[in-house]
Formats: sequence, C-alpha cells, structure tokens
Amino acid sequence: MIRRSSRPEQIGKILTKSLKSLQIDRRIKEESIVLKWERLVGERIASKANPIRIEDSILFVRVMNASWRNELFFMKRKIIEELNQSVKDNVIKDIVFTN
Repeated sequence: MIRRSSRPEQIGKILTKSLKSLQIDRRIKEESIVLKWERLVGERIASKANPIRIEDSILFVRVMNASWRNELFFMKRKIIEELNQSVKDNVIKDIVFTN
C-alpha cells in the first residue's frame, strides 16, 4: 500500500527529485559543457579541438593534430576544473584527446 503525504508537494521539488532519480540532471550538465565548449576553453583551443561525446564521465575530444593533443594533455587538469566549475558539479573526471 502506498502511503500519501497529507500535505501537497511543490511541483518544482517533484521535478527536481524525478530528474535526479533518472540522472537527467547529469546529462543536461554534460550537454551544457559541450555547448559551452568554445566559451569555456577559449577560441584558440576550440579552433583546434572539438568535444565529441561524454561517456562515463570521460570527455572525448577530437584534436587537430598530435602537437595540439600533447599540448592539451598538459592542460587537462585545468580544463577539467573549468568545465566542472561551469556546471557546479564534478561531471567530467577525465578527458581523452584523439586525432
């Protein structure tokens, strides 16, 4: 038997709980990172590297060439911090650069 609360719950709270239980909020944050990529990493990097997808908290980024892949590898920690700060959550745990 399902027990109901005697007080109504606000729709905003219900939606928030539903989004979290379905992990939709995380997916929205991931997509937000991809959409904001150029603004977050800057025009210079964005012109040489494009996000492809996010799987299991790993961001896959296609890079123009091996030189840029190496340069971005050394900037990885800083990029991850910037991306996660933009969504106020630890959504990205690692980045894989490919060309």
